[in-house]
Amino acid sequence: MDQIREVEVFVNIFLQSLGGGLQSVMKLFTMLGDEIFFILVMPAIYWCVDALVGLRVGVMLLLSGAFNNFFKLLLRGPRPYWISDQVKPVVHESSFGIPSGHAMNAAAVWGWMAVEARKKVTSIVFILVIFLIGFSRLVMGVHFLTDVLLGWVLGSLLVLIFLVFQKRIGGWLKERSVGAQIGLAFASSLLMILISLGARSLAAGWSIPQAWLDRAGEINPLSIGGTLTMAGTWFGMLGGFAYLRKWKGILDSKGPLWKRLLRFVVGLIGVLIIYLGLGQLFPSNEDLLSGILRYLRYGLIGLWVSMLAPLLFEALKLAQIQKKEL
Repeated sequence: MDQIREVEVFVNIFLQSLGGGLQSVMKLFTMLGDEIFFILVMPAIYWCVDALVGLRVGVMLLLSGAFNNFFKLLLRGPRPYWISDQVKPVVHESSFGIPSGHAMNAAAVWGWMAVEARKKVTSIVFILVIFLIGFSRLVMGVHFLTDVLLGWVLGSLLVLIFLVFQKRIGGWLKERSVGAQIGLAFASSLLMILISLGARSLAAGWSIPQAWLDRAGEINPLSIGGTLTMAGTWFGMLGGFAYLRKWKGILDSKGPLWKRLLRFVVGLIGVLIIYLGLGQLFPSNEDLLSGILRYLRYGLIGLWVSMLAPLLFEALKLAQIQKKEL
């Protein structure tokens, strides 16, 4: 173990020595950076607050997740408990450590929500949440300090890039036909997969050190399952949104509180049916068929969120779909 790793392991050991109370609190903040939490938040914003804001939050989440998977495969760094018996994992993770996905997703998604909120107090709260999510990963024993710092940097860069280019890209896409928009959504989802496959190909001939495996337990860090999840959801969400906007318009997410709550419940039931139902039917191996089916499963979830659920809301008179500008 080199000197930098020794210092970083000491940070993990020190934080874990502060007791189980800190770990219990940090578990709550770790949950705020989980992908499943964001997968619930994005539809809630899309269906119940503002569809366009929800779409942009979803774009940030999926871009962050896809790039995080790419960098993990490219850098192939261990987690603290993979190299030190003194660090105890509070949660189990099977992917590589650097950069921290929780820190990166938190900086990208909570950071973008701070941009959308445009309120000083809200921004301060969201920045604090970003810090605590990253900090929680050190306490959990699943990331080094450098993992978290790089995650914050990459997530923040995504926010800055999106802030500069999103209006230009949105304006350019608006001039394209709906077929072209759907085609671009599909092509870009394939690009997400290809760059992760390219990063994984660089690991040809590389094997996980036995010392890591002895401590890590059951892991599969070279899997591209996470990328397939992001890519499928990306295609379904953006393709469905483009088609619905051209055909009928954009979901009006306003309305009485009871309608908003009912929309979320109905929409969430649909997500769970697709997620759990197809999860039981489809294989979860690392072969080509399993990969294609995983892409389709999450593509259906994205399509449900952006198009099918809004159509159902309209049919149930829980919301309207209206023509409006992006």
